[in-house]
Amino acid sequence: MNTGKGTTGAFGRALERWTPVLLAAGVLLTVVDVVWTFTLAPLVQGAQLSEPVIIAGTQVTTKLLLSQKIFYLHVPVAVASFAAMAFAAFFAIRFLMTRDRAFDVRSKTAMEITLVFIVATMISGDLWTYFEWGVWWTWEPRLTTYFILMLLVIGYFILRNAFDDPERRARFSAVFGVVAFIDAPISFLITRLVPTSIHPVVFRTDSGLPPMMLIPFLLGLFGMLMVAFALYRIAVRINMDALEVEELKQQLEEQDAWAQRARADEALERLRAHAEAAVRTDGPEEG
Repeated sequence: MNTGKGTTGAFGRALERWTPVLLAAGVLLTVVDVVWTFTLAPLVQGAQLSEPVIIAGTQVTTKLLLSQKIFYLHVPVAVASFAAMAFAAFFAIRFLMTRDRAFDVRSKTAMEITLVFIVATMISGDLWTYFEWGVWWTWEPRLTTYFILMLLVIGYFILRNAFDDPERRARFSAVFGVVAFIDAPISFLITRLVPTSIHPVVFRTDSGLPPMMLIPFLLGLFGMLMVAFALYRIAVRINMDALEVEELKQQLEEQDAWAQRARADEALERLRAHAEAAVRTDGPEEG
């Protein structure tokens, strides 16, 4: 197996330099999204109220859904999880094509970022489900397929830990990662494919979001993607360094094994030489 560090070049070094800036910019956009969401973005008109109530100093007869504020973070986090898993599948395919272990490290790293954002999506989604539908969980098609996606990602890491041989671990993990990614577009498109799905369809041509709602949503979306990519770059650098240390340890162990074998061969030759000398010495005396 090729254990090179992959092609980095000038572009990779430039990304290393700009990663902290990218992370800071992503965090800043996400913070602006949160602040805008809870200060400027209007509430969403929801169900009819049984009697007029005062909300934010205004008498209303329909419920203004505060739960929709979660939408501004929940959707960007979910999109980032899909994007990270796409990276994982891409690098898994690259590993299967080249057997370059660096691509296995990149695929595993992208899966780690995927798991982080999947957990964040599940938490924010459960909060939205409870506030919107009154239950913490329902086996609705989008929720079910995304839950399966989370189980597949967890299973990916269980599979990796099941093999001690690095080559077999990388090969089986790559195949599993590509197969697991099939559920990502299914989960994304399920609300369009299954008419009975009660999960709202977010990306539509007729969404008609007013600018005060669309702008913070886009800020959060791009900010979260930038954060995810920056975290991936930081994590892949750490994992690449760990791979290099592992390779150096393996080389040292191989060199040590060769040195021990050489010393053993030298000792054996000395024993043979002593034995031959002893035979030659004992021969004349017997005569």
